[in-house]
Amino acid sequence: MLPALLPHHWWRLPLAEVARLAPVQPLDWSVAKDCGLEISIKREDLLHPRLGGNKFYKLAGHLARFRSSGARRLLSFGGAFSNHLYALACAGSDLNIPTIGIIRGERPAQLSPTLLDAQELGMELVFVSRDDYRRKSDPLWLEELQRRFPDTYVIPEGGGDIAGSEGCMTWAAEAAAASPERPQVICLAVGTGSTTAGVLAAGASEQVCGFLVLKGSAGEVVGMENGIVAQACALARKETEQLPSFILESNYSCGGYARLPIELRRFMTDFEAETSVPLDPVYTAKLMWGIACKARAGYWQPGTRILVLHSGGLQGRRGYPAL
Repeated sequence: MLPALLPHHWWRLPLAEVARLAPVQPLDWSVAKDCGLEISIKREDLLHPRLGGNKFYKLAGHLARFRSSGARRLLSFGGAFSNHLYALACAGSDLNIPTIGIIRGERPAQLSPTLLDAQELGMELVFVSRDDYRRKSDPLWLEELQRRFPDTYVIPEGGGDIAGSEGCMTWAAEAAAASPERPQVICLAVGTGSTTAGVLAAGASEQVCGFLVLKGSAGEVVGMENGIVAQACALARKETEQLPSFILESNYSCGGYARLPIELRRFMTDFEAETSVPLDPVYTAKLMWGIACKARAGYWQPGTRILVLHSGGLQGRRGYPAL
């Protein structure tokens, strides 16, 4: 494992300074060469093994609000391999802030490596039924949690709201500024959409292309796209037409969240062998697969400058023992 670029005193640094730590590198990839594209990648996976990636930037806005809230602990939601809870537990440990993870599903006989790490970092794990977990945005259930865990600042699942988007706006702006030339297109993986809203709000490129890792109906995808644009407009305080163009690709989820069919597994293996850039099977493997498919289909003109945002999440590979 490479040494982390994030210093131990990271909380004392301006977010823009942190966003400049991970390098932007040209991607030596046959797909880029064959299609005549100039592809570079922001290696946020190098920032920190636990705090790296977009989850760090999504936590930044929430940590700022937590400090002014008067609360004394942090609570959020996630599954057995949640990158978000993993980062939250690490941040809480570094900052000496108690953390609580509301975990989807009954407690298993053996905790996942992610949850074991989170517990060792001091996070209190609270397992709830899947029916209860679906109520994670229900104000009445959130009130119940506040009564059970008083003086607690609640972060939505994945940090997914406008506070989570704020730090991603800074991330995108600094990533574009670190590129040799201003990117025409920024590509990233999309889960909840809050990272994408921040990237879109930054206005650091002509187009933002998000690759959805979740399977959804046409109506759900349109609803998510509209929600991302609305959140970006609120964050940037701009009208829709003042933002970069936005496309939300929903054809590369490979069957749904956390699915890893054999063709994606092979693509991931080949990509890593060729570029030496590690991917995670949930987010960035689907991102690069989608970019490859669109590039080979001639979606982008030769010479197009594309910046890929690597969102980290490599700890999630532990959910796929064969990798």
